[in-house]
Amino acid sequence: MRLAFLLGIALFIVALVTVVRGFVPAAETLAPGKSPQAMIELGRRLFYDQRLSANGQIACATCHRQELGFSDGRVVPTGATGVPLRRNTPGLFNSGELSVLTWANADIRRLEQQIARALFTADPPEMGVAGYETMAIDRLRTDPAYLHQFAAAFPADADPWTWQRITDALAAFVRSLAARNTPYDRYVYHGEDTALSDSAKRGLALFFSPGLACGHCHVDIAPPERATPPRWSDLTYVATGAGRSPDRGLAEQTGNLADAYRFRVPPLRNVAVTAPYMHDGSLPTLDAVLRFYESGGRQGGGAEPERIAARHPLIAGFVLSDDERHDLIAFLEALTDEESLRNPAFADPFPFDARTPAVRARSR
Repeated sequence: MRLAFLLGIALFIVALVTVVRGFVPAAETLAPGKSPQAMIELGRRLFYDQRLSANGQIACATCHRQELGFSDGRVVPTGATGVPLRRNTPGLFNSGELSVLTWANADIRRLEQQIARALFTADPPEMGVAGYETMAIDRLRTDPAYLHQFAAAFPADADPWTWQRITDALAAFVRSLAARNTPYDRYVYHGEDTALSDSAKRGLALFFSPGLACGHCHVDIAPPERATPPRWSDLTYVATGAGRSPDRGLAEQTGNLADAYRFRVPPLRNVAVTAPYMHDGSLPTLDAVLRFYESGGRQGGGAEPERIAARHPLIAGFVLSDDERHDLIAFLEALTDEESLRNPAFADPFPFDARTPAVRARSR
């Protein structure tokens, strides 16, 4: 009980520090679960349908696989034309609670914005729809199930077959992807003392300790019903020294040299299933991530002088024993919501459809 009390105080202090440092306003999106169910179901079908891409070769689910936290397990994904994209695929769980959504674009604050970018960005193409908008919609119109679902999702529309409505439905589905039933949540918010192993409890204490300072950037305030975002990330952009690509991060969007090599601090629920890590997928395991931070951002990071100079002062390094590293990983694994990875409400609605094996084959 004493340990739980001390950990509660530590979480409160971390939350307070985050507020003092500056709160990032929440995106103006619907809260998870607020979209009409018919819209969510339409979005789920579209999410798994490779006919949505220009050449009919990939679906959203090709790069966002449920069992991997809706990430894809690759260093970087490839788009519809087979061209590799620049950045690692982030997981999607709880993204409806976040106020910024991408690795390095602070202007993308709504799921609808990010989904439109995935559909229509041309360099390099993701879904590659730009220029093929009519053809893709015509393919969807041949499916009788869609005729019913579009009408049910948007009953007030004379013609719901628009890309705006497709984007709305996809956003509704993504917004429904909630993962809050983790051992950590049960321990902290529901008082289940046995939800965390002793090793995970020690890892939790280490995570929020001043020596490691993980909690300065990765903050969890409360469940959705108790607080506003952020969730397991303070959603600032931090230069850690990670990465080996020429990607200069937020500076590419803002033009500000002070933003060089700054990337979004990612949420951590389901982090154990979303390897590889960092914006460029350069760190393959949680062990590699811990060793990267132990080394002060040197082991596994780029060596360019500008990248090193940009590194945040908090990335100063620390010393861990093998047991402490094991405990930290146990804690990070306790942020996994196993039920969310198997929840049929989030799963492929085409279990016997000929399109589904192709989607799955390309996602492995």
